[in-house]
Amino acid sequence: MIEDKHSEFAKHINELQEVLESPYSSEINKGLLEEAEDIEHLNKEIANINPDYMTFLPSYFWYWYFGIAWVYFSAYIFFTIFIGDIFYREPLQDRILLLSIISFLFLFIPSCIPLMLILYQFIKKHAYRTQYYFLKKEQKIAYYYRPSLQFFKPFELKIVDYKDIIPEIHTIKHNTAYTPLNLYIADTNTGEITHHIKPHDVSVDPRVHWAFIRTYMEGDAADLPINPEFCEAYPADTSKSLFACSDIVFRKYGILNTHHSGAGGIVMLIISSIYALGYLLQGNNYQCAEQAILHPDVKKLLTWDGKDNPYPIQPITPEAEKAFQGKNWQVNIRWVVAIAINVSLFAWAALSNA
Repeated sequence: MIEDKHSEFAKHINELQEVLESPYSSEINKGLLEEAEDIEHLNKEIANINPDYMTFLPSYFWYWYFGIAWVYFSAYIFFTIFIGDIFYREPLQDRILLLSIISFLFLFIPSCIPLMLILYQFIKKHAYRTQYYFLKKEQKIAYYYRPSLQFFKPFELKIVDYKDIIPEIHTIKHNTAYTPLNLYIADTNTGEITHHIKPHDVSVDPRVHWAFIRTYMEGDAADLPINPEFCEAYPADTSKSLFACSDIVFRKYGILNTHHSGAGGIVMLIISSIYALGYLLQGNNYQCAEQAILHPDVKKLLTWDGKDNPYPIQPITPEAEKAFQGKNWQVNIRWVVAIAINVSLFAWAALSNA
């Protein structure tokens, strides 16, 4: 009976695409930690790291923004070009008028609803991403879970043993660029997957990502390639300022410094004025992430006293603290101006096509 159970487990695991080495099963390939570009990316994605826990910023998919932009602007252009001809160049007979009204209503829905949903999300701040906390001292992983596309179902706190993780690289046919790291836990009796952790970061080699996680969980602080020039701390709760959260992307790419002092603001202003909606959505992603560390059951697992961090990481500056509290006027004014420019450009485009 025991052999049958193990064979079922092995069969299920063999169905995974590319299983990597399990925790503590072999030596960590230190050569993977020399991939400069990937390590630099992971350093920028770290939200916090200390002797007790490590977490990365939740991933964000830019195609959401472009999809919304495509629906919104394509519907608007279609309306201005074709329906505009009916309104302004043709005599409005009764049937044509009725057709125009119906067409306008059908175009209003796809063109305006996405924007209304975005504004609603900015106000309500529904969580649609989660952070995974790698608890080094406890050798556990804590996170919130909710089934995909079940937006109205509440998140459930999950705490799993790190040693039970089964890492896998999942590839999509004809799309080798999308190779995320997947972390599974399977029931050793039935082989059924009980937990599926998806860091979702497709900007880095998943093997490097896994080697980075293993080095933190299984090795000494000196073995982890942390560059304080890129790796910076973020507040545990970043929910008070959408603008400060939206600044994260500029600081990760080196356009802004980490002090929120205003330097580099002109470059940021030019870029964000064009892509204001996308960057605000990304800030909303950081702002609304479900953070297990705030849960009492996770807090009691954390033992670090906040002193003598062996991992070199930039601290949160007083300017950054003010920014995340929504009290840094340089950050607030910069984003208000960027949004005003973006709205002005859209208004100009609308009037020029009228």
